[in-house]
Amino acid sequence: MDIKRILASTKTYVFLLILAAALLLYTAGVGYKQVERLYSSGEKVTHTLDVQRAIVELSANFLLLESIQLKAQIQQDQENLGDMVIIEIDQGLERLQALTKDNDSQQERVKVLKALRNDMIFELPVTPILDSTIVANKQPQLDRLERISKIVNKAQVIKKNMLSEENYLMVSRREEFTSQSFLTPLSSLLVAITSMIIFVIGFISIYSQKQEITKVNDHIIEQNKKLQETETFLKGVYKSSNNVISHFEPIKDDQGKVIDFKFVYASNAILEVTGSDQAENIGKSLVEMYPMVVENGLLDLMKHCYNTGEAQEHENEYVFADSTKTICNTIVKSGGGITNTAWDTTNIKKTEKALYELNEELSLQNTIFKEAEIVAGIGSYIWYLDDGSVTISDNFYRLLGYEPNSFPITLENYRNMVHPDDREDYDTLCAETIENGTSSISTLRIITKDKKVLHLNINGRLIQIENQPVSVGIVQDITEQVKKDNQLIESYDKLKLSNEELESFSRVASHDLQEPLRKIQVFISRIEDDARESLPKKSVVYFEKIKIAALRMRDLIQNLLTYSGIERQDGEFEDVNLNGVVSKVTDELSQLIKETNAQISNGPLPKVKGVAFKLEQVFANLISNSIKYRKNDVDPIITISSTKVNAQEIQEKFSKNFTVYHRIALADNGIGFAPEYAKTIFEVFQKLHSKTEYSGTGIGLSICKKIVENHQGHIHAVSTLGEGATFVVYLPVH
Repeated sequence: MDIKRILASTKTYVFLLILAAALLLYTAGVGYKQVERLYSSGEKVTHTLDVQRAIVELSANFLLLESIQLKAQIQQDQENLGDMVIIEIDQGLERLQALTKDNDSQQERVKVLKALRNDMIFELPVTPILDSTIVANKQPQLDRLERISKIVNKAQVIKKNMLSEENYLMVSRREEFTSQSFLTPLSSLLVAITSMIIFVIGFISIYSQKQEITKVNDHIIEQNKKLQETETFLKGVYKSSNNVISHFEPIKDDQGKVIDFKFVYASNAILEVTGSDQAENIGKSLVEMYPMVVENGLLDLMKHCYNTGEAQEHENEYVFADSTKTICNTIVKSGGGITNTAWDTTNIKKTEKALYELNEELSLQNTIFKEAEIVAGIGSYIWYLDDGSVTISDNFYRLLGYEPNSFPITLENYRNMVHPDDREDYDTLCAETIENGTSSISTLRIITKDKKVLHLNINGRLIQIENQPVSVGIVQDITEQVKKDNQLIESYDKLKLSNEELESFSRVASHDLQEPLRKIQVFISRIEDDARESLPKKSVVYFEKIKIAALRMRDLIQNLLTYSGIERQDGEFEDVNLNGVVSKVTDELSQLIKETNAQISNGPLPKVKGVAFKLEQVFANLISNSIKYRKNDVDPIITISSTKVNAQEIQEKFSKNFTVYHRIALADNGIGFAPEYAKTIFEVFQKLHSKTEYSGTGIGLSICKKIVENHQGHIHAVSTLGEGATFVVYLPVH
């Protein structure tokens, strides 16, 4: 047999070609069948995953609907997002029913979920705007939310059952898929070997075209390199830009009408603006990702741009997951789609709003300032020291008697308005202000347009405006104040003279009264010594009354002299130890204390600024009063204590010129007094008891009050009738 001839025969090649084709078809058929079985197994696994995903999405929508209702209840939110979730639930139920049509048990569960969906719809409010009476009554809303929660819980139970069954199916289908995955490579290997044989046979003819193909490939590689460079450049531009650059393809309905757009490309900046990255957007529907574009008109503008080719611009607020932003969009048609360039103008809008509000506030403040100038009788000025130009406020013109801006003010024409006697002071003011920015001259007299003399108080200071020295200040009309000050000075002089005359009168009157009083006492004493035994008893009683009256008269005169002389500063203020004061007073009153068996105790007392002998008068009067007004058959007990208190803690009303005060309390167990007399007892000549019950002039506590007030303090009393009294003295801590 001639092998070469057989191999060279055309029939041999035809036979080999047919044989190779048959073998290739057979191996391809085997491989196809195996792949088909693998695909079928994969489809089952995918189907199970689709069912599981549909179950999870449906369950999530049930939970989302519940959370929307809860949010509406808590925030009183009128925005109704529930309708969209209900639509998604309906779509999910339909999708789940279609996916499980070959599974009866799952179909039954879908029916139950539909029933739960209807129950949920029944529990939802009719409108998103809640009735005010329902809002006011929270209980019905809480009950409805509880019923919704129960429905959602039932749905979750069904979800778990459905997922359990699908997981069971998934296990068996994965085993089948694994088995098919093992056989498929073998069949693929067979196909590959067969293909390799055929490839070798066809290699010779293919090699003949190699040179031409190589040239074409080199050209394509060069073009691809250029395209890659261009693509890299554009990507760099997009990534470095703060603008969101997006490209969209239209989504059309059956009639070819554009109803939506699909993301084809989005730059990195989309994450910063919207909160969602490129992967989340690309391939998704614009309306699906950002449903607000329907309401704010952006979608309509994009449709118009696509249909007409006209560029569009749009600016509106967008509510994203974590913030509300103002976005500006520029839309242009590009190829078979549209390109949108968006940038965040939120900060620009905020700045514009802040600037507008600031202008409004400045305008309001300017109006208030102008009105305040009129009410307070003040004016203001700006004096540019480098060139001498001056600007004054409208009310400054009015103070001068002119209409605002009726003439340009200058240093010279203003000098002509200054009172002739004050022009030298005005010149000094100008010179000092030009040199230092301020002046020691603070008041000037001005002659107004209607020839009235106006007293102005001037208060200015130096500032820098654009590196130029400027004196700014205010002037105030103090004409009435000057008049009142002059009247006050005149009244003070008269009062001082009157006090001096009164003091002189008091000294003279008291001396003239004391001299005959002493003679009366001497004569009564002599009559008692010489003729007491021979006088009738009635006359003796009369003489005793005269004697007592004379003593009371002497005490009254002494107290009056003391009271009238308190205002005189008979001593310098110095550090006075109140412990020593109380000790000295108790020594002076030792005989009285011993006779009444009084008990006096005091804790540590502070040092204060004052006049020692006057403070001794205060404590002497208070202690002697406590002993005098003691209860019958009860030994008097007097306790003196001291604490520091803040001025804000003191409830009594008096002029508190210091931050901290010493609170010195003197408490006794005497007869006390009714609370309504707490202020009366400090008035001159005010006594709560008759002279037959308790002796006294009614001036002692008045003296205490005056001395304490001269020490910038305060005294008051607290008592209940029959339960003792507490006298509280506040003295400042220096």
